[in-house]
Amino acid sequence: MSLGENRKVMENDIYIVKKKISTENFLLKLNQQAHQLEVYKKADEQALRKNYSIRKDFVPCEYTIYEKIKEMPCLLGHEDSPTPYGVFDIVKKSKVKEEYISGYHKKYEQIKFFGYLVIFEDYFIHSDLYMDSVTPETFEQAEPISNGDTGTAGCIRISQKNVEWLLENIEVGTTVIL
Repeated sequence: MSLGENRKVMENDIYIVKKKISTENFLLKLNQQAHQLEVYKKADEQALRKNYSIRKDFVPCEYTIYEKIKEMPCLLGHEDSPTPYGVFDIVKKSKVKEEYISGYHKKYEQIKFFGYLVIFEDYFIHSDLYMDSVTPETFEQAEPISNGDTGTAGCIRISQKNVEWLLENIEVGTTVIL
């Protein structure tokens, strides 16, 4: 499966979280075994009751229920530079197609990607990698240098189309479960 393909979402894929102060509408969850970044959207209790037998006195107002709406194929960190495990919040996001110059590549001193969400410190969700000479005006015609890669330096790499979807829909503060 290539980074551009989205797998069919299973009907009963939901995620339940004990309520916190946040009002976020989405939850991102990394499925490291399947190499998928899963996107969950806030749902009502009907999504839970539709898929699970819950006792009648269950109090849903104490929980936030998220239903899986999308799966994005992704690359993860290599064994020598793994993607960390943990629960994080998106701390920053770029504008759509905003360039970022990085020095984390084995073959090149500097590379770029266009559009990103910062999970924490130097760990990002971002798109394909390009030579540092590529610009926001030319990257769509340029060949990514990351084609054929089997892993990353720890970031989560997804297709440009999926990065743009995240940037248009996901807010700073959204929880990411890695």
